[in-house]
Amino acid sequence: MKVIEMPHKVCAMTCMVNGLEDLYERETNIRLPDRLLLYLSGLLGFVYIKNKNAPTQHMVFWGANLAKYQYKALEDVVGFRWQMLANRSFSYTLNKVKENINQDRPAILGVLDMYHLPYYEKFYHKIHVPIHYILMVGYDDDRQIALVLDCDRTEVQEVPYSDLELAWNVNIPGLGKKNTFFIFEFNQKIADIETIARKGLLKRANEMLNPPTSMFGVKAMRKLVRELPDWPINLSPQQLDISLRHLVEFTGNPPVPPNRLTGFYDAPDDHGAGRDGFADLLRQLDCNYHEPAWSEAANLFDESARAINEFTDIVVDIILEKRTSIEQATSTLESITNLEERAFKLIR
Repeated sequence: MKVIEMPHKVCAMTCMVNGLEDLYERETNIRLPDRLLLYLSGLLGFVYIKNKNAPTQHMVFWGANLAKYQYKALEDVVGFRWQMLANRSFSYTLNKVKENINQDRPAILGVLDMYHLPYYEKFYHKIHVPIHYILMVGYDDDRQIALVLDCDRTEVQEVPYSDLELAWNVNIPGLGKKNTFFIFEFNQKIADIETIARKGLLKRANEMLNPPTSMFGVKAMRKLVRELPDWPINLSPQQLDISLRHLVEFTGNPPVPPNRLTGFYDAPDDHGAGRDGFADLLRQLDCNYHEPAWSEAANLFDESARAINEFTDIVVDIILEKRTSIEQATSTLESITNLEERAFKLIR
């Protein structure tokens, strides 16, 4: 049995970076503001992928869709290096994780399907949510359990190897490959909070406004505005249904289908793509570091969050055949694009 003692911050819906935040705190004794790394890593983004050979032919993500892209976005902002292993057998990968833990290096595991995580009573053996990450800090081979820290839980959680094997078996284009884990090593000079905020926000704005290809950022949003009216023409009814469901699932925070598509009417139903949370963070950073343009941009992101929720409702109506026209969804998406372009220009 081996367990690494770690500081741990509980902050819901930050699973991709929560373990990294804990590792930062272990190195610096500084606790990062809630969701700072989440938004700077690319959650506040836009990705539009078309792949005629994929089960979902048109995939839209309202932020970075793969953790490796998020860590790549943060490495020069924060000051760390990282390694990834993916798509090997469960037993081989678990042994590699345990080897790292034996050397005092916790590992971020993911993507995981929350359907197989027993401490998530709402999802366990009820609904598949294959977009979760945890920090593995220990193991007990005698009891056949992994010991993990989770962004939603205060204490170390126990996950039986049998459940972990199933949870870790996620291989979905645009999300990740099975049995993936990440190891981090920090530089001698690690950035402080203000440096991370200023450098990260500038980088995020530049990437949204001047992305390298039309798959990303504002270019991708405008491309979707142009192409969304043609989805019913170019896709079969089944392909259209799958693509529309993906579109609204990833406006969720975290990405989950809207309640009207699952029947979980008592569950939180936040489908503003995290824009309102980013607005709150911008106001907090303005208060701390005196950048009024950040608060001005925050007001625009609040408007965008409301519009994305409206957009989601319209698309769900189309899925449920309560409306047939996609024109209103396209118009709302164009308004969202204009709001976010203005907001990122203010940040820049």
